[in-house]
Amino acid sequence: MKRTAVQVLIISISTMILAYSMNSFLIPHKVLTGGVGGFAIVINHFTHINTGWIILVINIPLFILGYFFLGRRFMILTIYSVILQSVLMRIIPVHPFSHDILTSCIFGGVLNGLCVGANIRFGGSSGGTDIISVILSKKKDLSVGYLSTWMNLAVVLTSALVFGTARTLYTLFAIFASGRAVDVVHTSHTKITVTIITEKWKELSETLIHLHSRGVTMTDAEGVYSHKQKKVLTTIITKYELSETKEAIRLQDPTAFVYITRAIEVMGKFRKD
Repeated sequence: MKRTAVQVLIISISTMILAYSMNSFLIPHKVLTGGVGGFAIVINHFTHINTGWIILVINIPLFILGYFFLGRRFMILTIYSVILQSVLMRIIPVHPFSHDILTSCIFGGVLNGLCVGANIRFGGSSGGTDIISVILSKKKDLSVGYLSTWMNLAVVLTSALVFGTARTLYTLFAIFASGRAVDVVHTSHTKITVTIITEKWKELSETLIHLHSRGVTMTDAEGVYSHKQKKVLTTIITKYELSETKEAIRLQDPTAFVYITRAIEVMGKFRKD
């Protein structure tokens, strides 16, 4: 119950900021965001239908896709985020925060990406191509920001046709900034190797296995100075699991020697969240 409350709170805040960034930084300058939001801005340009309602309608078939591949809980949080965004974009006035287009597209892109990343990290998404990116990320182990950037090539081409090449350059700035910002927050694709040298190997190994359902490899070791028999535990986790893992190690064995390195690539069986 507490976890759900935290998820809803974070997604609500990030969705509010997302709606504000769209109406204050991007839409007033006709700078496109990635995915559904970008196409919604184009449709709004020709029809003057509120962008938030367009986003909601386009997302309906993607909700169905996400339900089958990402689960009921994920889609409930996603639908909540999309509906909230649509309503807020109707309420928040479309007014430029700054009249400088370059500043607006960079800040708008970064805010957009941070909010999208936060939604995904806390169990939902902002809908649209984020749903497709999360599905592909789980299957191909690629970052959501990287996948989103490539998927947004269609948005860039549309921007060039509708708003001209000059506006398209600003769209590229916004999409690139957004993609990088997503990966700053959503880090499940980043793998970390944690190596622990401990005398309390039994307690630690059980804790690590149950903490994130990750495998643990154990080897024998001996301290050169103390000649005490120890064990070396090695496990691979994702970056956003690191803080909880470190805290668990401190509780079980405050004297354990731990070193942490980034895993460049992981082959073989690795459970993806």
